[in-house]
Amino acid sequence: MRDTKERLLAAGEKLFARDGVHRVTVRELNEVAGQRNASALHYHFGSRDGLLRAIIERHQQVVDADRARRLDALDDPTVHDLVELVLAPLAEQLRSPSGRDYLRIVPQLLNRDGLVPPALDRTMELLDERLDLPTDLKSERLRSVLLAAFTLLADRAGQRKPAVPHDRFVDNLVAMATGMLLA
Repeated sequence: MRDTKERLLAAGEKLFARDGVHRVTVRELNEVAGQRNASALHYHFGSRDGLLRAIIERHQQVVDADRARRLDALDDPTVHDLVELVLAPLAEQLRSPSGRDYLRIVPQLLNRDGLVPPALDRTMELLDERLDLPTDLKSERLRSVLLAAFTLLADRAGQRKPAVPHDRFVDNLVAMATGMLLA
């Protein structure tokens, strides 16, 4: 039973990352997971969207725990510190095949409600407080920076042999995102 659930999660990560969250069918998911029972996915996750949510939540728990630990260690974080809090824990997902698949899924879900974990929410509130912009522009800029950064992480996740070492990539990503926010 547990093995079936894990195979469905792995199949979902692979297919959603490769083909897109809106193109993958339940039949494909069951097939890649080696499930002959057409209702296996529904039994374990309720729906295709339930599987997608389980994939996101599994990775978010790890990422957000790292982010919360880092946030608790900061006294008076700067905009740069907060951008690093948003992006560096996500970038750690680049270190595993499952994490790379997750990062290729994330930009596809940016407009979904209910997918903001607690430490990310706290970090975004602090960023919002520190940006000296009109409310409408602040919101637009934060969304644009997240979309750009998540897209760059997804692109990096799809690269076979990245030209830039991991730590240098993360430092550069944080610097670019900080620059966009403060422009």
